[in-house]
Amino acid sequence: MSSSVALITPHTISHRTAEETLALGYLASVLREKNHLVTIIDGWLRSIGPSEIVDIINQNIPDIICMSCYRSNLDQAKEILAIITKRFGNIPTICGGFGPTFHDVDFLDAGFSIVVRGEAEHTIVQIVNAITSGSNLSGIPGITFKDDSGIVRTDRSKPIQNLDSIPFPARDEIKFAILRNNPIHVCTSRGCEAHCSFCSIFTFTLGGSKEHRWRSRSIQNIVDELRYLYEQFGITHIKFVDDSFLEPPRDEQWVTEFAETVSRYNLPLRFRTQIRADRLSEGIVSGLKKAGWFSTSIGIENAAQSVLRRMRKSASIEDNWRALEMLRRHNIYVQMGMILFDDATTIDELETNYRFLAHHDWVITKGIFTEMFAAEGTPYTKTLSKKGLLKIGGQQNLRYDVQGTQAKRVYQMLKVWHKSHSSLYDWVIDSIVAPKVLPEEGYICIHRLCQKITACDIAMFRRTLDHVAFHPAKNDINVITCAIAEHSCFYASIWSQIQKIYDHYGLIYDGVPNPFLD
Repeated sequence: MSSSVALITPHTISHRTAEETLALGYLASVLREKNHLVTIIDGWLRSIGPSEIVDIINQNIPDIICMSCYRSNLDQAKEILAIITKRFGNIPTICGGFGPTFHDVDFLDAGFSIVVRGEAEHTIVQIVNAITSGSNLSGIPGITFKDDSGIVRTDRSKPIQNLDSIPFPARDEIKFAILRNNPIHVCTSRGCEAHCSFCSIFTFTLGGSKEHRWRSRSIQNIVDELRYLYEQFGITHIKFVDDSFLEPPRDEQWVTEFAETVSRYNLPLRFRTQIRADRLSEGIVSGLKKAGWFSTSIGIENAAQSVLRRMRKSASIEDNWRALEMLRRHNIYVQMGMILFDDATTIDELETNYRFLAHHDWVITKGIFTEMFAAEGTPYTKTLSKKGLLKIGGQQNLRYDVQGTQAKRVYQMLKVWHKSHSSLYDWVIDSIVAPKVLPEEGYICIHRLCQKITACDIAMFRRTLDHVAFHPAKNDINVITCAIAEHSCFYASIWSQIQKIYDHYGLIYDGVPNPFLD
């Protein structure tokens, strides 16, 4: 029996610009293979609110509604549910994604009928069929729901091993991505082999299982999707949204085969990735460059070996330095992930990071102030809990205090500094880190602006360290307030320049002030 299903993503409150929600496309393809009728409404990509989403649903009221959510857009999901109930009565509703996986009770309390924890492609058809037939849900793995006995959580099943078996995601919403000059999302693997203490990817994708931490599609399967996107829609700019693009067995031989396959089909690609520093070699970098690699994020995180040990990072300081130098030689745009503060940060570690940032002033960062998130499902949060350091607060992450007196002063000063211009920083870097589809001269122009604000940040970092070393704490906020005023003309100039660039290239930035800087 076929059902009609609406797949929705609420508008997300984010400092990032809107991008595709690939999960909707995958679920739509899986459901359509079983002859279910599917409508996709990506509220974030379309930049529409709850009422507008429900207006679209009203054109063809579905039997079942599914939402892909974060914890940060739970309020938007609630609003959609309230409007749906008012207009249509009690339609069964399912939600999934990172937010529901780690906060399943919150989403049940919001009004959802069923919460899916982790990957959903192998269970969504079972869930839809069970709802349609009125069957018992308790035999479906990886879901949470309420019955007369209370909250029921079924055990997670093993994640999908053969990713080639999943049909290519439906591209119903691709026109909205193209209108925004967005690259198109492609996922070539799932999971990560690293053990970073701050990351919840492992728990989300595997549910705690130690088997198959990382799974890959075959090269031919990947390239077949790239060919489809190019031949059907003219897509050349791709954002590979893998959590980690270069896990074993992806090595120099794999990269060579991938590049040769891309070349065989004459695909003029430009693509962005997310990588680990300890997976790079000259052969890998040069091979990916030949295939169209031009931009990447890389999780450097910190320049002090003591901090990398606390983070359980697999890469060493030497790995990080070597990787960045290789990427610079090959002219790859690099967004460097940095986590400057955790609960145990010391002033000596901050000095080490200052020197590192001053040397690598060409990379793109999200700002001089960054802190380790204490997110649900991470080893770091469990460690903080054992120490008794967790505090309630924040949209998606718990809070804690930096313990060292001097380091805490630097933390507080740099946070005030960063908040004063974080929206501008996010706007400037977005076109390269998202990235947007631009000619090379556009990337060059924006990268120069990134370097200007990075240089200003690094100088402020030095000023803050010197102030904390030689002056009493009572002057801290006054120093930052004065520094913000001193730089007002500089930042006004950057505002003007980035606006002109966006106007020239027809770009859209609709991010909001960073909700995690509260």
